[in-house]
Amino acid sequence: MAKLGEIKLKQVQQLNTADSSFLVRKHKEVLNLMMRMLQLDTYGLTWAQFFKGVGVGALLAWLLMR
Repeated sequence: MAKLGEIKLKQVQQLNTADSSFLVRKHKEVLNLMMRMLQLDTYGLTWAQFFKGVGVGALLAWLLMR
């Protein structure tokens, strides 16, 4: 049982942005934001990005074939 004032938070792994170029650093910051908001680890984030790519690719293919 949790004590009064004790909060258990899930720790989310973050991507290191220290020695990256501007574009890569901004991309990693967006990925870190998604990881925090959706409470995903890097494996879950990889799958989310995969399905996002499939969805966007299917939408573009559909628009080009119309």
